[in-house]
Amino acid sequence: MFSEKNISKYIILTPIVTVILIAFFTSYFFIQTQNSYFKEESIRIEKEYLIKQKNILKKEINSVIHYINYNVLENKNLDKILFKKKILRYIETIRYEKHGYIWIHNTSYYLLAHPFRQKSIGKYDINLKDAKGIKITKKFINETIKNPNGVFIKYYWQKPNLTYHSPKLGFFKLYDKFSWVIGAGLYIDDIQSSILKNKKLLEQRINKYIRFVVMVSFLVILSIGILSFIVSNRVSRVFNKYKQNVIKKEFLLEDLNQNLEKRILKAILEVQNKDRAMLHQSRLARMGVMLSMIAHQWRQPLSKLSAILMELETAIKFNKSNDKLVLQTINTSNKLLIYMSNTIDDFRNFFKPDKEKIYFNINDAVSEAFSLIEASILNLNINFEKTIIINSKIYGYKREFAQVILNLLSNAKDALEENSIQNPKITLNIEEINNSVVISISDNAKGIHNDIINHIFEPYFTTKDSFKGTGLGLYMSKIIIEKNMQGKLSVKNEKDGSKFTISLKATYEK
Repeated sequence: MFSEKNISKYIILTPIVTVILIAFFTSYFFIQTQNSYFKEESIRIEKEYLIKQKNILKKEINSVIHYINYNVLENKNLDKILFKKKILRYIETIRYEKHGYIWIHNTSYYLLAHPFRQKSIGKYDINLKDAKGIKITKKFINETIKNPNGVFIKYYWQKPNLTYHSPKLGFFKLYDKFSWVIGAGLYIDDIQSSILKNKKLLEQRINKYIRFVVMVSFLVILSIGILSFIVSNRVSRVFNKYKQNVIKKEFLLEDLNQNLEKRILKAILEVQNKDRAMLHQSRLARMGVMLSMIAHQWRQPLSKLSAILMELETAIKFNKSNDKLVLQTINTSNKLLIYMSNTIDDFRNFFKPDKEKIYFNINDAVSEAFSLIEASILNLNINFEKTIIINSKIYGYKREFAQVILNLLSNAKDALEENSIQNPKITLNIEEINNSVVISISDNAKGIHNDIINHIFEPYFTTKDSFKGTGLGLYMSKIIIEKNMQGKLSVKNEKDGSKFTISLKATYEK
């Protein structure tokens, strides 16, 4: 078992065993990789060599055709029959590779040139068969007529001066001017011999690499073993010295840990107090916004109430009051007081949290939010335009959604007021794009600085004074839209100001 007594042995053995395992697995995977490489490279070599042999056949046939064309141009005055015989006899002398030669038939299946079938020259050769019994002359000529620019055909034929048959790859091309089918071939077993030779060379090279890697791994293991033994002895001596120091410092660490726990508890309490303070600040700011809106909503009815009472007072002073006027004044005052009381209820209900999702009309929620800030917007002479292209229903939290709209409208109003914009304007559009309801709120307050536009949705980030905002409004708005209602809230700068866009999936009540 692991203990202080045998720790020096572990120090010696651990790196040695580790290096041995690393070397073993490295060698194993290297060998596996090289074997895979050998297989892949063998296939590649075989393919490339076969392509090379095909190119040789094409080259030989094309050379013969060039030779014929050249002689046709140079010997226009010769007798055609003698001229053709001269060319055919020359072509019979051409050799390439180990057993390669050229032969020619015409499209009527007559043999015109062949270095090893002289007795069949000029004869009807359609019934010639290969070792598999296939009428190869007929196949050569018919396939070449279908593919006059060249065609490859495999068949079985005996090599010159040999009795057994071997698989052969032939290439045939039509010389249309004389109606000649010119053929050339290579024996596949010759090709396989060359490929096998290349494979053996590749295998020898890979085996050489494997031996080299194994030898290097062995030397590394030996070197690491010796080095580990030397280093471990020195480590053991140093370890014993440090062991005494560790015992001494354990007492110091224990004392430090106790003090550290006290510091952590103190820091946690400070953070909790800070969070409570910030939350309290956020609630106060929210209450301040609500009171400010209530004040704007009450300003006009209070003015009307004051005017009505002054009118009644004047009538009493000049003895022009009567029961009808008093009752009318009381009735009008009651209506104004009821309106003001309803305003309080509207704000109280508006800021209550929703408990469950419902289907609600999006324009109703927008109108509810606008009604709370309408007085503030009118008081600042802000031109508010609302365009509804589609009035859809969505599924979610109505009050929370309305609070988001209220927050965006309030931010736009504050930006217009802070920047002292002439002809201030807020535009709200509701439309449907790709099965999504899109609500956009834009203003002409000069936009948001590019340095901060990517941070405005972060918690506690604000550009307002501390008594005007806590930096939680846009953060909470993004949480409501994206987390609670599975939508998207984004912002971008336009020509004259900023544009906030809410995108929600259009739904239909079940």
